[in-house]
Amino acid sequence: MSTMKKKILLALIPLAVGGGIFAILGGLNSFRTKPAPVATAAPGSAPANPAHERASLEEQLKKNPGHPPILLRLAEMESADGHPVEAQKLLRQALEKDSANLDARLELSKSLYETGKISEAIVETKRLLADHPDQVDGLYNLGAIYANEGNLQLARQLWSQAVKADPTSESGKKASEGLSKILAPVNKK
Repeated sequence: MSTMKKKILLALIPLAVGGGIFAILGGLNSFRTKPAPVATAAPGSAPANPAHERASLEEQLKKNPGHPPILLRLAEMESADGHPVEAQKLLRQALEKDSANLDARLELSKSLYETGKISEAIVETKRLLADHPDQVDGLYNLGAIYANEGNLQLARQLWSQAVKADPTSESGKKASEGLSKILAPVNKK
């Protein structure tokens, strides 16, 4: 691949300044099969105040230490509050309790990537894919990491798998967009 093509491709798949988010493709995806079953407010009442929700979750965690859905929700709150290292600790605790937890593994890999721990993010995503080779969010994310690291061949391979796994999902659509951006300069010859 020529230097000019590499520059064009890398310009198409940039990272947003300081955030580790894929500006053109929409960032790494989170995986949610269903909301975490953690009650913080009575049915029909107003949404919980974040401080009250955190206190409630921490109280629940005291009663049920290591409960992955509680740890996952607390990690989401830490991440939203700008504390990714704390979020990573909570996600690792969730994975110690349930190593097969897709939500926690995907969130951890996303958080690691966003804090510049690229090799750790790759390892975590590969762990997820070892057990779930067709998990479309993991395939897309790993492809996006490789694209941003300049490994377009691996990105193409992973995004092709993501499209094949679930072309109508958000990640499948983003993978398809990424493939068209990678292949566009090649197809214009």
